[in-house]
Amino acid sequence: MADAVSNRYKEALRRGHLAVVKGRPREAVQHYEEAGRLAEHRPLPFVSMGSVYLQMRQTREAIRAFDEALRRAPGDLEATRGKASALEAEGKHDEARSLAHRASELQAMERAGRRVAAGSDVRSISLERHVIEGERLRREGDLDGAVSAFLAAATGYVQQNSFDTALDACIRALEARPGSLDVHLAMAGMYLRRGWRDLGVERVVLIDRCLRLDEDPHRRAHLQALARDHHALHPDLERLAVAAR
Repeated sequence: MADAVSNRYKEALRRGHLAVVKGRPREAVQHYEEAGRLAEHRPLPFVSMGSVYLQMRQTREAIRAFDEALRRAPGDLEATRGKASALEAEGKHDEARSLAHRASELQAMERAGRRVAAGSDVRSISLERHVIEGERLRREGDLDGAVSAFLAAATGYVQQNSFDTALDACIRALEARPGSLDVHLAMAGMYLRRGWRDLGVERVVLIDRCLRLDEDPHRRAHLQALARDHHALHPDLERLAVAAR
């Protein structure tokens, strides 16, 4: 997310939270909607919106908001919990119990992840150094070097399942080289691995079109491998996977 858009996103979220504190739920929803438009892959605006609708006893709107959060991040714990609460309020007890069980599983996985992450602080510092190095190289005009540093950070963050941080590193790389297919390939892989199917497929199709105009065997192989790994998610991925055989 570019700095200007990132700042607008954070400001919209802040205003939404402030409106909730002041007892202005409808105003809060408007701010959360704005934040959701500014950050197409982040679930938080819609999790917050769903919570506001629940407080207003507007359960159907709450379910729609939580569904959008889960579309963006299928494993989001708070969205899963929120939708379970909304379904319970709607009287859909079996669906609510199923989602509540899923939320318990997600919470257990999250706790296990935190225990693993506690031993990786040194690696996180090393990854942050890649980001700092990338910023230095960008300021000095070495844009290719900056992209390489940001991608190194992104790769490491993905290995830690820190997808938001990895995507932020990719956004920094795109600010240096907006047309970098390596960055777009990395982002496509993150989207698909994270469960953001539509965003991932859209990126894959874009890369495919670019490669048709200027074929690159190495990047084509990378794209086809990505399509093979996720071919069941969408016909366009299946098409590319079949073409690779």
